[in-house]
Amino acid sequence: MPDISQNELLVNIEWNSTIHVEENKERTVALLDFLDKQIIEHLALVARQQYVLNRDKEQTSSETQVYLKTPRKKDIPGIKKTINTYFSDRYPEAIVSFTPAGTIFEKIFTTGDPDLTVEYYAKNRSEAPDALSIRRLEKDIQQATGETPVGVSFQKQLNLQIDREKLLLYKVSYDEVYQALKTGFRENEFALLRSYQQYLPIVLGNENQNVREVIDNILIDVSGNESGTRLQIPLSVFVSVTPAEDLKTIVAGKNGEYIPLNFYTTDKPQKIMQAAKQNIEKENRWEIDFSGNFFSNRKMIGELFVILLISILLMYFILAAQFESFIQPLIVLLEIPIDIAAALGLLIVLGHSLNLMSAIGIVITCGIIINDSILKVDMMNQLRREGYLLMDAIHEAGRRRLKAILMTSLTSIVCMLPLLFSSDMGSELEKPLAIAAIGGMFIGTLVSLFVVPLVYWRIYKIHELQITNYE
Repeated sequence: MPDISQNELLVNIEWNSTIHVEENKERTVALLDFLDKQIIEHLALVARQQYVLNRDKEQTSSETQVYLKTPRKKDIPGIKKTINTYFSDRYPEAIVSFTPAGTIFEKIFTTGDPDLTVEYYAKNRSEAPDALSIRRLEKDIQQATGETPVGVSFQKQLNLQIDREKLLLYKVSYDEVYQALKTGFRENEFALLRSYQQYLPIVLGNENQNVREVIDNILIDVSGNESGTRLQIPLSVFVSVTPAEDLKTIVAGKNGEYIPLNFYTTDKPQKIMQAAKQNIEKENRWEIDFSGNFFSNRKMIGELFVILLISILLMYFILAAQFESFIQPLIVLLEIPIDIAAALGLLIVLGHSLNLMSAIGIVITCGIIINDSILKVDMMNQLRREGYLLMDAIHEAGRRRLKAILMTSLTSIVCMLPLLFSSDMGSELEKPLAIAAIGGMFIGTLVSLFVVPLVYWRIYKIHELQITNYE
């Protein structure tokens, strides 16, 4: 889709650290205070939002989404640079990404996907990749390409492991220890009170305690001796606690789980892919694949060209049947590459790219302008059948078709002109279509008026000279 200029921006922040909601709020407020002089409006959704129906991924306590509105459209790149500098100085481990504010067109056509995603698959699927190796991958690609990927977020956690040998030694069941842990961490819900529209869970547990207090204070009854005396032993005898760092989210595709490194608005996709391939050659533990808008856009453009080629072939056979000639359709179809080149040239000069809307404009232009050439060639054929000489038939066909060609072209061009001088969202979306159509129609009109008759004369003048000499 074409780029729609706007003075609004969404900043997605993953602090990538174990913080509470209050700490998240304080950091977000500090960021907004820092940007206060550069923005006119702001809004922040801190941590998890309790929506009944939410199509997006739920935020966690360490995530924030910030809406920013700037005075002018050209302030957006400066805001992005300022935010990146702010986080690199204060929170270098935080993950920040930028997405459009979400117009109606961006809701219909997804535009927030990364341009390129490097997917790392572990060769040993039973071994989970550690945080250190993933961060090393990010650093290596950044050093090789100069492009900073939106990396993977991690969470610090405490792993509780039950020693089964101790359970056998003290003759304690696994379920007993597991239930004691659930009770200690207030996860043992056994009933639910319902009163009208209110629901109140009933949880079996003690007062809020930290992990170490739960492990040390909760006691488990065990058999002490042969007489059946019961002893109480703390959970710490059976449960060990180890700090760890693990992936916050797991991403999977058709080939299984992978580690994604996302690159937004990059102009070096080939260089990134080459660097990623060279990077995994150093370590024989990764398999690699690529995805993103870079491939989907290239596939779409390829499909459009295939459709255009098939359309041209079908048009050739239809015209060949209509004109009863294999040469005359080539005279008409000669106009298509010229019109496409003119449309692409005007797009490049005015700073636009080949996208979905400009491609539609090129197809529409070729369909409209080629109709003029078809009717003009048909008119020249009719006049020659009526007895006109070649040059007289060309002149007379040009005179008869001149008004129709100019009216068709001028009507199309004038209708498209208002889109070039409007700045609303719809006009910006359709501006590449208008530019492609105007460039193709302008050059196509000249081709229909001058180039098509010239090629027609060049092909048939030899044939007419042979008839004249024969007579």
